[in-house]
Amino acid sequence: MSEPFFRTSCPSCGAPVQVQSPTAITVVCSYCNSMLVLQDNSLHDTGRDSALLQDFSPIQISTTGTHQGQGFTVVGRLQAKYDAGVWNEWYIQFNNGENGWLSEAGDIHVITRQIATPDNAPPFNEIRAGISTLDYGKTFIASDVREITLSNAAAQGELPFRLPEHYQNRVADWRCENAFLTLDYSDTPPQAFLGSTTQLNQLFLQNTRSDDQIRQSAGSLKGTRQSENCPHCGSPVQWLRGITPTVICPSCGSDLDTSEEKAKLIAANEMRQAQQDALPLPIGTTGKIHGNSYTVIGAARYEELNPDDAHAALYGSPLSLTPVDWWREYLLYSPNQGFLWLVETSQNKWALSETQTEFPPLGQSASAIGSADDAHDRVLQGFMPKNAYKLYDYGGRVSYAAGAFYWHIRAGDITYYQDYQQGEAKLSAQRTRNELAWSKNTPVSRQQLATWFQFDGNNAPRYTAQMQPDPVSRQMVWLMIGIFILLNIPAWLKMNDDDFGFSLVLSGVIVWILYKAGSNRSEDEDDD
Repeated sequence: MSEPFFRTSCPSCGAPVQVQSPTAITVVCSYCNSMLVLQDNSLHDTGRDSALLQDFSPIQISTTGTHQGQGFTVVGRLQAKYDAGVWNEWYIQFNNGENGWLSEAGDIHVITRQIATPDNAPPFNEIRAGISTLDYGKTFIASDVREITLSNAAAQGELPFRLPEHYQNRVADWRCENAFLTLDYSDTPPQAFLGSTTQLNQLFLQNTRSDDQIRQSAGSLKGTRQSENCPHCGSPVQWLRGITPTVICPSCGSDLDTSEEKAKLIAANEMRQAQQDALPLPIGTTGKIHGNSYTVIGAARYEELNPDDAHAALYGSPLSLTPVDWWREYLLYSPNQGFLWLVETSQNKWALSETQTEFPPLGQSASAIGSADDAHDRVLQGFMPKNAYKLYDYGGRVSYAAGAFYWHIRAGDITYYQDYQQGEAKLSAQRTRNELAWSKNTPVSRQQLATWFQFDGNNAPRYTAQMQPDPVSRQMVWLMIGIFILLNIPAWLKMNDDDFGFSLVLSGVIVWILYKAGSNRSEDEDDD
């Protein structure tokens, strides 16, 4: 780490304060959390405290890393709040003296630097997530459009501006594959930041938070359970501390905010307890996926909606929405790897779902040309992933949720989906009024789930990786052949020669089909 640009003592508690960046204006004392403002080479106490929300992030002030061959040090943090959650903005200083931001939203990480504002930057109120595009060397699509809250209560370290006590801001993110463009509408024209998505293991991070540091700062080890009585019904509620800001009471369905380590009632609604009890993967179930331990921390049931109805509900007049099907999504968390999803359909088909750090390359769909008024094509303005073909559009509405999530999930939330086949996997574009995200879904077999979560044979889901019912066992096939022959012997004895001949041929075909099924099963078992 480089030599501090500025050294002094905190005017509130007297502790030593070091300023690493020459562009820093706001500094938060690491000892007493006083909010300090740098003026005339001295620090002034604003009289306000900074109470940072603890979370699951391994990053901390003084964490170092490397991005595109350039070393950097984390010197500050902001937590931006929006209606459904929070995300971290880490202020970083590169070894060459430049500064940038490391954004951390759920399982997405982005590094950006400030650039000149594009001449064609649109007004904020004209931007629509998943629809609006922006040409800046390449075609960007709006991926996240929000009004956010920034305050001194969610700041740490050094920041390049004076942070008001509380103010609202408007931000629009744009994506093109791994390229990431942010327009910050706190000024006119908006400030612009350009960079790319990344993964933590690609940054070669050093001096990250250890388990002991997390235990000291958060009061308990990352991912351990905290328990409290629901303020609505009094039933015990448990959640994984420091991971998610929202918990839903499994007894009464009350929506609880745990971001400040206390279960505060947001909204109360009745929950069907039997539905949670019937979950094939109950909250708290642990499994080992790709060599890493994961815990089921949340589950949500979605009602499938007609795509036109879902689009109208998002952008038009409210409709009386009639579900046509349902599915469930399970949120899995690993302290080392982050988040994964398991998706369960009403047909008992399963898939592993991963949020895509990079957006897929998009090309214009010929079928969409000239049909921009169609509700389906408006979602991505006729653009679709390259090397993929369109499957279908549909809507989803949250009917209930249980457990914990890294955003505030609510009953009635509506999402518009577009699914595409790409090889053996399925790409899914998921859009709300504020956000566009992509996920990749890979089918999961009964055998694979049983291996991951140590199911017994009776409780494991009954579908293969090809999303087809599992073939019956070889022993069962031969038993069925025997029963078939025994049941037909009395009928054969009473038939005349013509009927017997026809029946024998037909029976032979049936026995052959059953035999082939048993042979195929035997080959599959030998392969295993």
